[in-house]
Amino acid sequence: MIRGHRARIVAVLSLAAAVVAVAAAPGALAATAPGWRLVSAIHQGPAADINALSSVVAVNKRDAWAFGGSDVAIQQGGKPIAEHWSGHWRAAALPASLAGSLGAASAPGPSDIWVVSQLNGYVLHYNGTAWSVAKKLPETGGSLPEQLTGVTAFGPADVWVFGAPGANPGLGTWHLHGHTWSHVTGVGGGIEAASALSRSNMWAVGANSVGPQDVVVHYNGGTWKQARSLTSGTGAFGGVVALSPSSVWVSGTTFGASGNVPWVLHYNGKRWTKFTVPFALSLGAMAADGAGGFWITALRTSNGDWYALHRSASGAWRRYLITKTAQVSGLGLIPGTTSLWAAGATSGLAGAKGAVWAYGSAG
Repeated sequence: MIRGHRARIVAVLSLAAAVVAVAAAPGALAATAPGWRLVSAIHQGPAADINALSSVVAVNKRDAWAFGGSDVAIQQGGKPIAEHWSGHWRAAALPASLAGSLGAASAPGPSDIWVVSQLNGYVLHYNGTAWSVAKKLPETGGSLPEQLTGVTAFGPADVWVFGAPGANPGLGTWHLHGHTWSHVTGVGGGIEAASALSRSNMWAVGANSVGPQDVVVHYNGGTWKQARSLTSGTGAFGGVVALSPSSVWVSGTTFGASGNVPWVLHYNGKRWTKFTVPFALSLGAMAADGAGGFWITALRTSNGDWYALHRSASGAWRRYLITKTAQVSGLGLIPGTTSLWAAGATSGLAGAKGAVWAYGSAG
């Protein structure tokens, strides 16, 4: 989500409060032309509830999942939502006792899907047949509920869960190794989200003791180490996408009296280089494009337009308008392709539906 910080529940309301709801005609959703297009809009719960999807993750061309909540107007209210793509987007059953909204997800395989609740401290796992609560992380019981912001899974016995502080306090970093969950402290304890090249090579953005979203950290298979930092108060890192050991990208924003300035950093294996973003937009989620470049969701705050920004491997930028009447939260590359899914909501108003967009041959 857009920074501030990745408090997705709050951001759905604040960034989309003035837009008009989409009336999506199901027969018109399955367009096959290249480019971004709405392919699913599904509502659960009472008619006035605001549904929204926060993340989408693809296992392969025929298998993808999107996650969110049925009533994001209330931080811990409503029910979590899971939708499954296997040729069509359909609602999937979750444990009945859960409340709130789901956030980040990771998919090592079709029978190994992981997702975290934005609040409430739940880590859910899908084993190919059913969803279950794999872990309920301990909360401190403070005045604000604590958030989970990311998950990176390599298999059913090797999972990283992240909860960086921001609009809400974070639950910290936890690592499932074998059958044991360990709480990670130090510079690795404030991670928001990670992008992994392997089990022993992960890049992440997060917080240190100075401020939120102000460090880039790297995991070498044994320890997390700080790789880059920002001066407190001048800006914030956003997303991260690791394409190869010699190509890691991080998005960020510099805050100023005359407006916020977006930029990206590139690590080539030896040094960092900063690049300007040629559009005055607020940056959100990042994803690889399958061809050496990457995508970023972006918002024009003056009018609520949502875009997908693309930077090719050759350095060319292009801006795609996804929607004028909705809100986009997450991106997911379909492995082995250059096609993507995007997740969000049809609006920020009563009755909004959870929405999925497709790019390229997806859908």
